[in-house]
Amino acid sequence: MSRGNTWSVAIAGECMVTRPFAMHDEPKFLEVMERLRSSDFTYAHVETNFGEFGEVEAPARSDQIGSYFMTDPQVAHDLRWAGVDIASLANNHSFDYGAKGIFSTIKHVDAAGIKHAGTGRDLEEAREPGYLETRNGRVALVSTSSGNKSHEWATPAKASLAGRPGVNPLRATMRYVVDEEASEQLKAIGSKLGILRESHMRVEGSSGLLMRAVEGEFSLAMPNDQSTTGSNIFTPSDHFEVSSSGDGRDLAGNLRSIQEAAVMADLVLVAHHFSISEGGRGDAPPTFVREFAHAAIDAGADIFIGHGWHKTLGVEIYQGKPIFYGLGNFFAQSEFVRRVPFDAYESWGHDVDRLPTLTPAAHPLHPGLNAGNETWWSSAVINLALDDGEVREVELHPVELGREVSKEAPLRRSVGSAKQPLTDGRPMTATDADAQRILERYQRLSAGLGTTVVIEDGVGRIQI
Repeated sequence: MSRGNTWSVAIAGECMVTRPFAMHDEPKFLEVMERLRSSDFTYAHVETNFGEFGEVEAPARSDQIGSYFMTDPQVAHDLRWAGVDIASLANNHSFDYGAKGIFSTIKHVDAAGIKHAGTGRDLEEAREPGYLETRNGRVALVSTSSGNKSHEWATPAKASLAGRPGVNPLRATMRYVVDEEASEQLKAIGSKLGILRESHMRVEGSSGLLMRAVEGEFSLAMPNDQSTTGSNIFTPSDHFEVSSSGDGRDLAGNLRSIQEAAVMADLVLVAHHFSISEGGRGDAPPTFVREFAHAAIDAGADIFIGHGWHKTLGVEIYQGKPIFYGLGNFFAQSEFVRRVPFDAYESWGHDVDRLPTLTPAAHPLHPGLNAGNETWWSSAVINLALDDGEVREVELHPVELGREVSKEAPLRRSVGSAKQPLTDGRPMTATDADAQRILERYQRLSAGLGTTVVIEDGVGRIQI
């Protein structure tokens, strides 16, 4: 980061935005928009694809329980109207509509004047920093994603073979650490089922399962994992845990991009979308995410931004730089996707023999929308003040997306008159009990990372 500059930066969370919104004028909505526009620049994470359905082909995934995002390109212009200057595009929905979906998204984000990073026609393009020119200096963004399927990873070109379009990956290896007794039990079960794989075995159809294993580790060759590098490695030990680590090649490649950005820009942002966890999605980031965040700052990043669990997580200050492990949702409008493909109806258990009678209004079709999800419908606009190259203050301005911030999450702003009403999903300034709950969560989770959040007048403040 260059010295002598004063910056104001706004950070918005995960934008699962599927409806135009620039026509709205409620005071609490416009207040949120002004928090974005009043900064020198604003970052947001775009978790949808932009395009017309005629621009893309069939959906590119099948059995995943999740929404298939394609949004009217006008909404990209609405994000620019809101003040978004630069956005990360790498996430587990980037490849929902294949390569053409990636290309259409890039085209429409470009047309809206939003700089971006994280996807591309090959790995070099997906991994390179995106650059934003501002009056204060040059901003760089590196965007990466963990948890995508293997066909969604961008690859480099080789000789006459083009690289694969996709996301900039940061693949993770999960190790399932079990005690000796459980290890022997698992081996016995695996042996009886014929799916145990150890390094000394030579079994057809599972040669890649132990490529990431070390001596003494073993794997269970689940039928769907054959001819792959596998999804489980068991490590005998004296305790139980799920341990994660980032792929060495992906780590090195992303750190090179961060180092490039630190040379070529005055302020470096790194965005990491992770849709995987070490078990359930709790309140602490996976080990490999925290390790990458620290390595990114060591490589030259000024601000590290994490997202993917659709919930707010704690803030850590590392080497004087802020790490936001979970931004949470800024728009939550997956209920309003215009068209839903066959795969989604099948995955959610609808009678696909009646497919002509099924519509996007069918329920259920999307995850995370039940009333018992306290964190799905809230987040905060993060405003940072930087002076002489250092972050001096971080403010957390809480927002709610149309439901009360509580376990029951009753509706505040509904859409439609069905028995299962939909939630508006736009951000508005949270007040009173809603604001307090959002900020107390930040306060509690950040304290565990050694960071103090002071709550005053409905705003959270972190003094660096």
